[in-house]
Amino acid sequence: MLTKTFKVQGMTCNHCVMRVAKALKAVPGVQDAKVDLQKAEAIVSYDDAKASPEKLSAAVVEAGYKLG
Repeated sequence: MLTKTFKVQGMTCNHCVMRVAKALKAVPGVQDAKVDLQKAEAIVSYDDAKASPEKLSAAVVEAGYKLG
């Protein structure tokens, strides 16, 4: 299990935070995702055999934001 911090671009409110967290948690292999609006980041715990930064980024882009 890996835990990584990613920058998130495009969030402006708590609704954005909820959308990003929901998108990340929907990726197979993600155990947990904590999103912080003030820091503009997401801390994601995931199984690197099932999920990858590319899959996480694609889920966030689909939700309307950008994972850096």
